[in-house]
Amino acid sequence: MATCVRCGRELPSFSFGEASNLCANCKQLAVNAQQPVGMPQPGVPIARPAPYRPPVTTTILAVNVLVFVAMVFRGVPIMSPDTGPLLKWGADFGPLSLGREPWRILASNYVHIGLIHIAVNMWALWQLGRLSERIFGGLAYFLAYTASGIAGSLLSLLHHPDVPSAGASGAIFGLIGALIGALYLGKVPIAPAARKGLLRSLLWTAGINLYLGATIPGIDNAGHMGGLIMGLGIGAVVGRQLMEPAEKRRQHEVLTFLGVAIVLIAFGMFVKQKNGYVAALDVADRAISSGKPDQAIRELKEYLAHDPQNAIALNMLAGVYMSKNDYPQAEIALQKVLEIEPSNLTAKRILGLVYAGEHRYEDARKVFEQLVQQNPQNDDAWVLLGASLDGANREQDAVDAYNKAIAINPKNAEAYRQLGLAQSKLNNLTAAISAVRKAAELDPKNPEIQRDLSDVYTLMGNTAEAAAASRRADELSKSAATKPATPQ
Repeated sequence: MATCVRCGRELPSFSFGEASNLCANCKQLAVNAQQPVGMPQPGVPIARPAPYRPPVTTTILAVNVLVFVAMVFRGVPIMSPDTGPLLKWGADFGPLSLGREPWRILASNYVHIGLIHIAVNMWALWQLGRLSERIFGGLAYFLAYTASGIAGSLLSLLHHPDVPSAGASGAIFGLIGALIGALYLGKVPIAPAARKGLLRSLLWTAGINLYLGATIPGIDNAGHMGGLIMGLGIGAVVGRQLMEPAEKRRQHEVLTFLGVAIVLIAFGMFVKQKNGYVAALDVADRAISSGKPDQAIRELKEYLAHDPQNAIALNMLAGVYMSKNDYPQAEIALQKVLEIEPSNLTAKRILGLVYAGEHRYEDARKVFEQLVQQNPQNDDAWVLLGASLDGANREQDAVDAYNKAIAINPKNAEAYRQLGLAQSKLNNLTAAISAVRKAAELDPKNPEIQRDLSDVYTLMGNTAEAAAASRRADELSKSAATKPATPQ
């Protein structure tokens, strides 16, 4: 059957009067366009139609930019921010999003990981948003954008719940999907030739970006797919009513987005049922902060029952066992981490501390030597190596390690403190006093350094200075004990 060359509607199989390749509506629009509206007067400029300014697209873009600017002004690096600041601003992360902070599922669509990330996404939003808003109307467009973003976040949580993610890409892929669905299955007032060209361009855009997401590490392709699939469904359903009267179209959109809301809620419940165990990681972290190690151990074991190869949870578990002086259990957890990730520096550091806690100083030395070999500019690793050498009664080697730490970081108070204690064992009391006093200068509120200072003065026979340092240690301890807790 023949179709209208302007809007694509089916034409009647026969007609009376003049034959035409336009439907009745488009024919009337063409007639109106040809009717004279008055001759232009000399010297009077011809009125031109105002350029289309999409209010919803402009608002969404502005919110994204304002959030990014606020992040930068609050100290978040402009190019490659770390995970910590992103989580503070609402990045999607299973232990939080599937636990006590589900708002991240939506908020993460307005958080971006650096200048390049937001620049690319906002350029794509401007290109696709203007067309989408004009075709679907402001409200339907905004709901489709939001629903696609949520769907992208949920599929991301289903695919990798323990990896933080952020950005508007899922919502933008939703716009691509909505346009494809409407152009292919809907009734859009665009000439068939133009429609085919636009559809081809959108399919290429989606295909290329999905391919890049699958081949370039660090891109959340699950979020892209979630947004694209949701957008395809919305575009296919809403697109069929675009040529209907406004009232009927609005009723259809209300029913459509009620259905979308039900689908998203059901999908969210499925994701939480499937991967909700990751929330135990957040509960365990809060239990550790609250001084509840037994609860933290229970939560971490629940997490590891679902994901026994998770190095983060195993490291946390080892740390909790360390706090209870349960060194054998801590060692078991750390050995599992190093089986999974042989170069995990955090696990090696804690394992060295476990060995030191068990007075296995030679084993601790081997671990800390690996740390300084992997990262020779890590001053804390040199301090730990020195402590293990000190424990093995190799004080001169320990002094050398502490001096290397100080050369790397002259403000490392712990390095000076340990250097002073090692020098006191070698009976170099003048050098010991100098080092411990430097530690006290760098960390004046640490009572333990003042006690060490008192001990060294006692070895020197300077009872007055020893007594003064001991009094300062007691005052600092009392001050720390009476200091009010900081509200969370």
